Amino acid sequence: MTRTNPLKRVLVVDDEPMIVSLLSTILREKGWDVTEAQSGTDGIDQLDRGRFDVILTDLVMPGDSGIDLLRAAKEIHPDVEVILMTGYATADTAIEAMRNGAFHYIMKPLKGEEVVNLVEKAYSQGQLQRENRFLKSEIRAAHHVQSVVGDSEAVLRLIATLQGIADVDDPVLLVGERGTGRGFFARFVHFNSRRSSELCVPVHCSGVAKNALMEELFGNPCATGERTTALHPGPGKMELANHGTLYLADFAEAGGEVLERMDRFLADKTIVPGVGTEEIRLDIRLIASTALPFEELSRRGNVPPSLLKALEPGIVRIPALREHLGDVPLLLHHFLQEANRERKKALRGFTSSALSSLETYEWPGNARELRDFVRAVAGKKKQGTMVDASDIPSEILYRKLRKHSPQT
Repeated sequence: MTRTNPLKRVLVVDDEPMIVSLLSTILREKGWDVTEAQSGTDGIDQLDRGRFDVILTDLVMPGDSGIDLLRAAKEIHPDVEVILMTGYATADTAIEAMRNGAFHYIMKPLKGEEVVNLVEKAYSQGQLQRENRFLKSEIRAAHHVQSVVGDSEAVLRLIATLQGIADVDDPVLLVGERGTGRGFFARFVHFNSRRSSELCVPVHCSGVAKNALMEELFGNPCATGERTTALHPGPGKMELANHGTLYLADFAEAGGEVLERMDRFLADKTIVPGVGTEEIRLDIRLIASTALPFEELSRRGNVPPSLLKALEPGIVRIPALREHLGDVPLLLHHFLQEANRERKKALRGFTSSALSSLETYEWPGNARELRDFVRAVAGKKKQGTMVDASDIPSEILYRKLRKHSPQT
């Protein structure tokens, strides 16, 4: 059976076995993955074994109380929402619960429908808070990609291509040297697509241990309840990207098993988070990137041929900065404005001697090298001054001199 929604996880804690059994049955019938605990101490122990979206716990129990569990939960998993059940509610207990971060408290005797509704509301609240935190960075990114800096033929052609594919849900493969802004252009595609109101979730594949990357993408549901040392317990980035865009940076470095699972996802639009868990159907637009030419990817053989075949129609090449040096003055001024805002400075620009040197340098590190140069110079300059040729690092001048000196 295939689910269309991510698995929702709840921890039910009460020292009365009948209440635990009853609540677990009701919540499982509503599609929840339920973990049971019959004491506050056992509940705290369960926090180390897996991640939960909601905790439904009794307030008064032998040993660790519901408040103790609440505090431990917020320390270990700050995103979890906790609902306290009690037959002894007073103004003081309610205030203490809310002060410690409880979502709500509910009076016994319990009504099944009321419990389910409250647990669902807690889940929605938690999801909203997680997405809001992610969206803050997305809003900053969206503001950053409102306009692409450059008016050269190469950049205008690139913009036209990206705008043309933005509203098509087919996979995209951005091919470009490091520093050319592949992540920026991935966000450009996302924010110009019909998915722009959803998340664009980046995952960086280079230099990440394969097991950690697998967990980051597909999650680690800890379905067996066994203690885990997982780096990413709970849902993975793919579930977070549902209805939005997943950006895989340097995807070819992800490793064979990850790439094979991504290949299967493109074929049937489902993932299996872990052993013994159900399939989840997801609606994701995939954008991948690589610094390697497509022919080199094929030659190396570490990417499944069927995955390459799926990506090939969506190849977009991002030009190196040396191919559109006419855009260097615009980029210099753009990054200087950014640096002025970040550092609260008012540098007035670049002298003609500085521009003549910088716009003929080939920038082997591309736009990233140019940006880093501007940030470094801006940090050293006094208010109200201009960047001059004397501010250009010697390594830039040396590389430029070697490039243009006669060969002997």
